[in-house]
Amino acid sequence: MKLVKQVCKSLSACIGYKNIPVWFPDSFAWNSTTFISVYFCSEYLAFFLITASNTLSTNTEDEGNHGNDDTRCFILSTLASQGRSKVQCVLCEEQLLVFDRYPLVDGTFFLSPRQHAKSCIEVKVEGRTQFLTVVCMGCLEGVSGRAIVCRFCNQKWDGSSLVLGTMYSYDIFAAMPCCTERIKCNSCYKPVLHPTQRLNFFSDYSHMVPCPHCRTLDTHFVKPLGFCYARHFSRALQMMWP
Repeated sequence: MKLVKQVCKSLSACIGYKNIPVWFPDSFAWNSTTFISVYFCSEYLAFFLITASNTLSTNTEDEGNHGNDDTRCFILSTLASQGRSKVQCVLCEEQLLVFDRYPLVDGTFFLSPRQHAKSCIEVKVEGRTQFLTVVCMGCLEGVSGRAIVCRFCNQKWDGSSLVLGTMYSYDIFAAMPCCTERIKCNSCYKPVLHPTQRLNFFSDYSHMVPCPHCRTLDTHFVKPLGFCYARHFSRALQMMWP
């Protein structure tokens, strides 16, 4: 019991966005890589779910989505092949613990055709090269000091509607174009879409499409984070990425 309280106390710091590595005998081993057991930390999980439910949806093992186990195995096996039991937020570079059950991480994973940071892991999905990327809960919510805004229209990026602890199969930043600059061709810099036009699915923004002007085939909507966003600390102070 003393060990349980000590672990839960340490893991509770994750809610304050200070992830502290904690290892214990009942953790889950996946091909010699250790992931924290969610069931062992039931006190932490309960606190985590209550906190996250304020603004974010949380994916848990009880939801019964049949695709969940494939996603979980994909993420854990990918990380195990890299010898990683922690991941790094692509925005704030916070180290995040990875759990063996949902919610897998204190944030959300997503796949992108662009490597936004060195910490993003290259994977093959249906023959396409993708990069496994993660954003922590603090950056999703845009808490103080972690918010980012568009460099062109100054609109704050908001990831609070995303489901926590799972993985999206598309680039979550590209899926939310806020202004014309976000939909321009990567080659000729002319709009690929009409400013009022929107694609049918979020995942469509991560696909390769031809530019109607120069015919260049590219993932035009997936821009480098440093090109699109600036960190937002206060109304009076902004800082260019990173």
